[in-house]
Amino acid sequence: MTASHKRICGPCNACCVELEIAAPELRKKARVPCQNLAGAGCGIYAARPDVCQQFLCGWRLFDELDEGWRPDLSGVLVMRKAPAELPAAWQGAPYGVHLAILGGEAAMMRPAFASYATRLMAQDIPVFLSAASPYILLNDHVEADAEPVFLKQRLAELYRLLHAARFGRSLLKRIVFLYRLQIDRSVRNSQRNQRDKTA
Repeated sequence: MTASHKRICGPCNACCVELEIAAPELRKKARVPCQNLAGAGCGIYAARPDVCQQFLCGWRLFDELDEGWRPDLSGVLVMRKAPAELPAAWQGAPYGVHLAILGGEAAMMRPAFASYATRLMAQDIPVFLSAASPYILLNDHVEADAEPVFLKQRLAELYRLLHAARFGRSLLKRIVFLYRLQIDRSVRNSQRNQRDKTA
């Protein structure tokens, strides 16, 4: 636990709206405000359920994220994923990071976003990305050492694909865009393998 856990949520209530909670003491759907949410925050904060007390978003957990990363300010809800939650290929990683985009494409275009994501990937940390959609593994779609101009363009492309595959759309429309993401991943892996062979 870092000193950041002492940060106070203040007016931010991103986790109270964005996350799905399926605990015995509290159940809510994703992207639906919690029934305990009041105008100024949690109406039962002092007696909130354990699942809420134990949750720390990345802004509260990671020292390297400054005040601008508070979810309601950054438009990004950063969440730590435990090793047991990672895909088999990433089981050796100490943890993963899920970047849930709440603030649209503009949230991803912030220089701090690209900098943080590439820094994590350079450390072999799996970075998951979602936008009210199924998540993708950013490491499969972006090189950690990508040039800033290319990276910005690439993040914009990925956001648009994720946005098109967002929950609430018809299953068929979502499948089309998820298929495009899978093709994109295959092409990127093929290019990476070719570079490795010629290196």
